[in-house]
Amino acid sequence: MSSAKKIFTSFLPFWIFMTLYKFGGGLHYTLMAPYGERFLPVWLVGLLVGGVSFVQLLCDVPAGYLLDRFGYRRLLMVTTGIFMLAAFCIVHGLTLFTFLLTSAFSIFGWLFFGPGTSAYVLSHASEEDSGKFFSLRDTAGSVGIVLASISLPLALSLPPALVGWLLCALLALALLSLAFSPADKEASKRAPLIPTHHFYRRREQLAAILKAVTRLNPASGMLLLLSFVGAMFYGTVWFVVPLLIEQQQAHSGIMSLGLGVFDFSVVVLGYLFGVLADKTDRRALTFVGLLVFSIGGLLVGLNFSWLFLLFGFLATSGDEMASVSLWSWLHTLDREHAADGTVSGVITLAEDFGWTVGPVVAGISYTLTGATGAIIIGALPILIVWLFYYAAVHKHFPRLSEFSGVIIPPKPHRRRHKS
Repeated sequence: MSSAKKIFTSFLPFWIFMTLYKFGGGLHYTLMAPYGERFLPVWLVGLLVGGVSFVQLLCDVPAGYLLDRFGYRRLLMVTTGIFMLAAFCIVHGLTLFTFLLTSAFSIFGWLFFGPGTSAYVLSHASEEDSGKFFSLRDTAGSVGIVLASISLPLALSLPPALVGWLLCALLALALLSLAFSPADKEASKRAPLIPTHHFYRRREQLAAILKAVTRLNPASGMLLLLSFVGAMFYGTVWFVVPLLIEQQQAHSGIMSLGLGVFDFSVVVLGYLFGVLADKTDRRALTFVGLLVFSIGGLLVGLNFSWLFLLFGFLATSGDEMASVSLWSWLHTLDREHAADGTVSGVITLAEDFGWTVGPVVAGISYTLTGATGAIIIGALPILIVWLFYYAAVHKHFPRLSEFSGVIIPPKPHRRRHKS
């Protein structure tokens, strides 16, 4: 039996947990904007949705210590139970009080999930199998997000109390699957720390982080900027599109599929971009990727029919091209490869901050300019980053094709959805 097949079958309950949790949790997150808009101004809903991500960001490091202290699977079960409480709040009917209560519980529902699932995988993965483990984890989670996106129009057409029961059922099945998943490995038997994994890297001292980022410029600085503006853009889209579907301002089927297209392009083209980054000029690929990302992002807000799918695919393709190229560039700059993990952690923090700012800006701009204006405003920072890259970086660095042949390490998975 191949190692990939063995990993899949041995941890099948965990992969089912990942899919069901992302299905229920992703649907809950997507519903927050249209549910909140029934009671509050859209700009205030944006502040609340962004505030949830900000509190989660602040609590992330303490959550990591708790995971190490009490066990990964155990606290993931606690997380799932808390998310069931968030869903159960909606069972009693959708009011302003239950909306605020379900939002509060969702903070802690997500808190242990990201670092917990990553640490759980690390506790079982050997160094040679780590890529397979993390690929299966990301794939299982993406399937859940696609299911949540497809289900969004149906969920908005159902009474909130029934949606609450359905979310409870999904999360209860996720909890049951997790209970049958393999237990954590003993600490002495765990695989060595994977440098690109951000869960541990968020504990680095500030001085070491700043030193590493500065030493690996311009690649590290551009990755920070790209991670922030990319997450801000996706946070805007995931806030605005559910509002459009709720208000029936767009074709619900196409728009719900559109939320899933942002990961689909990575599945289709991710490997190709990795090959290109290894064999061609990474400086030029970054330039083209940022340009495509900015143009695609701006066009996404102009059409809410089938062209939304095309422009969404185009935008994320540009994002992935620039991301892979910059990560490869970073790898060539770090000759000792001792700081990849530190920079990876800072990049992930920048991404988390983008997920905080995106819904806040989207809520305000949606109120002032409507859906098209909100998405365009969310995409404008990408264009600014491209202009900055062209003016400050692209023209002043030699071709990077002399580094071709360097093996690109697994880069951190860029989230195009809440986790």
